[in-house]
Amino acid sequence: MEQTIIKILFVCTGNTCRSPLAHAFLLNKIEALNIKCIEVDSAGIGCAEGMDISENSQAVLKERNINFTHKSRAITMKDIEDFTFIICMTKSHYNLLKNYAPEEKLYTLDEITGCGDIIDPYGQDLDVYRKTAQQLDDAIDKLLIQITKKYGL
Repeated sequence: MEQTIIKILFVCTGNTCRSPLAHAFLLNKIEALNIKCIEVDSAGIGCAEGMDISENSQAVLKERNINFTHKSRAITMKDIEDFTFIICMTKSHYNLLKNYAPEEKLYTLDEITGCGDIIDPYGQDLDVYRKTAQQLDDAIDKLLIQITKKYGL
């Protein structure tokens, strides 16, 4: 029996802080668990294409020994068609996408994990990035539990 590929897209505003951190954390966890049927990406609602992940996001990942390279990109209609789940960092991101994405694909991370809206660290100091990273790391653990239960992984 062929295994279902679960494609998860994390969405934030600029795709340089929150959604790439979520992307990196989930990718790191599924690689560590050798889960091959989950694919992960991230995109932004209002981003400049091709920007590097923010310096402070990169610093937080380095502190956690996670190697991750990323270039920002905008969400597309093809993404909305192709991804199994589109997971927004905040309710406002969700509200911007709800007229374009089917209800069964579109969620906030809070809706799935109870973690609340993810703090936007953009332009703030490293400590705020660390808090955002911890919030995301905890949420991604809960998300992974939900997915593995739902799909019997």
